[in-house]
Amino acid sequence: MVKVRGIYLLLVVIILFSIIPFSMASAHSVLEKATPTDGEQLEESIDSIELSFNTKIENGSTLSLVNDTGKEIQPSSVEITDNVLKAAFQDALEASTYQVNWKIVGADGHLIENQYSFTVKGSENNQSEDNGVQTKDEQTDSSSNNEELNGEEANGNELNQDSEKQTSTEQQTDDESEQSSVVSVIIIFLFIFGILLIVWMIIGKRKK
Repeated sequence: MVKVRGIYLLLVVIILFSIIPFSMASAHSVLEKATPTDGEQLEESIDSIELSFNTKIENGSTLSLVNDTGKEIQPSSVEITDNVLKAAFQDALEASTYQVNWKIVGADGHLIENQYSFTVKGSENNQSEDNGVQTKDEQTDSSSNNEELNGEEANGNELNQDSEKQTSTEQQTDDESEQSSVVSVIIIFLFIFGILLIVWMIIGKRKK
């Protein structure tokens, strides 16, 4: 009889140990859908971005854009409805490649951030017409401007790399925080197991 009760208590502890980490993982917010999507190339410009997550997100969640010259663009408004974040911009986005840096407060209270990119294409027909009517001086000026833009793009890439490094560091901090939570759960488990073991031993002695 004592052995049966011991097995029962052990099963209860194992179930508790299994449920707690599962609850923590299921509450973690993950990006499920983005409009535009990662890597998408848009023929027409847009003035809003919508992100959908697997759980409800809290106020304070936001996003920003960085174009291929390193310029940061903040939304004019951010609307949060349950698990959806919609950011609107004052002006339609110009032709460029944009990195979306999103930062949300998840359902479990954790700060989560990540990024993805998409491209807004320019009008190829308009560019061809403009190139056809350029004079030699204009072409020279255009070449100079292109060189300046290339320099700005290089600076922008450096800024993006710094931003990615910072994001990576912050993600590592989040991972360390999650690991600390797991350690806390294990300690709680051992504490509960110890209490149940003591109770079981007391009951066994009274039976004798």
